[in-house]
This record gives sequence, C-alpha cells and structure tokens, in this order.
Amino acid sequence: MAEKGEGRSVRALKEAAGLMAVLAAQKVARIGWRRVTGKEPPASPDDQQIPLIQAVAWTLLLGAAVATARMIAIRYATNLLPRRQQQALAARQAKGPDG
Repeated sequence: MAEKGEGRSVRALKEAAGLMAVLAAQKVARIGWRRVTGKEPPASPDDQQIPLIQAVAWTLLLGAAVATARMIAIRYATNLLPRRQQQALAARQAKGPDG
C-alpha cells in the first residue's frame, strides 16, 4: 500500500480517506439492503440462524462495496495531495523569497 519515498502526510491522507470510504460504504450497503429486502442486514453473518444464502449475499455485497469505495478514495487522495502541494509551492515561489 505505502509507496517507497511517500511522505507521512500522504500516507495519513490515504489512510484517512480509506477509513472514511469504508464507513460510508457500510452505511450505504446497510441502507441498500434494507430497501431491497425490507429487512435489517445480518448483524453476524456467521450466526447459524441466518440462512446461508442471506449470509453469503450480505458478505459479498459488503465486501465488494467496502473494497471498491476504499480503492477509489485512496486513488483520489493520492492524486489530490501532490497537486495541492504543487500549487502551494508555486504560490510560495510567486510571493518571492521573503514571503
């Protein structure tokens, strides 16, 4: 995940973006599950009282949503920070050596 030579700020931004994406994906998946099935999603898919097909469906849905959201957020964060750093550096250089 962490690239060689990557600064702490970049790693921190990527991790924060990934965490926020995971939380958002879980919320969206739960809401979507309720709308489609009319029931609450399984609290614990390994519970023997939940039908196997329901447990598998929830696990696949949640896993795909979380992995996809995290990947998109990390890619966006990776591209966003260097661009902002370059803009800040250009602004500092435009002010001159005293600014």
